[in-house]
Amino acid sequence: MFPHVRSYSVLATACVLAAAGSATAQPMSDMCSQPKMKTDKWHSISAPAGMTLMIPQGYVVRGNGSGTMRDMADARFFWSGEHRWIAVGSGAGPSALTWGSGANRTDDCETQIAGRRVEISKYEWTNEDGGMSPSGNAGGRYVAVARFFSTASQRESFIAYQTNIQSDVSSMRQLFWTASFGGDTPVAAAAPATQVAASGPAAATPAAACTPRPEPNLPALDAVVDSSVVQMLVANAAPPIPKGFEVISLKFDDQGGVSGISVAESDLPDPTQRQLTTLVASNLKQKDAKAPSSFLLRVETQAPGVRYQVLPIASCAP
Repeated sequence: MFPHVRSYSVLATACVLAAAGSATAQPMSDMCSQPKMKTDKWHSISAPAGMTLMIPQGYVVRGNGSGTMRDMADARFFWSGEHRWIAVGSGAGPSALTWGSGANRTDDCETQIAGRRVEISKYEWTNEDGGMSPSGNAGGRYVAVARFFSTASQRESFIAYQTNIQSDVSSMRQLFWTASFGGDTPVAAAAPATQVAASGPAAATPAAACTPRPEPNLPALDAVVDSSVVQMLVANAAPPIPKGFEVISLKFDDQGGVSGISVAESDLPDPTQRQLTTLVASNLKQKDAKAPSSFLLRVETQAPGVRYQVLPIASCAP
């Protein structure tokens, strides 16, 4: 279904090996030390198992593990280019060994994040092309997996990160420390590990009480998307798009081109989200110079047509 089945399969190898060997593995690096996080330009997303986390700009929803792995039906994948992705889902992660056994575990340790016991594992392997059939997917691959063990009230869940650049793994481990559950607030700046472990519903109170910052330069709808074309495409979509909504997070580069698209919120099933997001993304317009570099587009599908609303990114005035 997707062009990176081998990546999912090796992640499966990683998660199974982590589950089997966690009792005897010894820490081999600083993967479990909380990083000095620089996440001021990251944005928050909702994930399965009641998880919320923050991811960098430029990662776009594309595909999931359905059809390639067991236990991946609710996983969400966010891609940046062809070799980097972030995966989040419930459970320990992929559990089917469908390809090879060449993944080497290079690190394994345990820590506490958001009051949860977490096992962090690192893996690496090399993709090799056939002599006469280059795929463009050859070279080293590096994966870090954070497995959040279940509690009395919360399901087991995981965050995984893959890259083809080994040095990325250490810096991107801060992904794991932005996770929160059941109303916790994602960490957006460096904090002592003891504060992270103690975070909970009380930590979210100040954010809930703040006043949203107004955005006077939000663009008009007709400056964002060709709504008439999207309307036609939605009306003729196969399979039909059901009634529902999604809030799409849009990010633009200095030239006004789209640099990132992701679904921030939706009540539609994942396949429909991808279908609707693709229709909208293919009909976005160049950003006006005065408009902010990021904002939200709410899309509602209804019986008579499609409704839109341009919204600012949720942020709080000091």
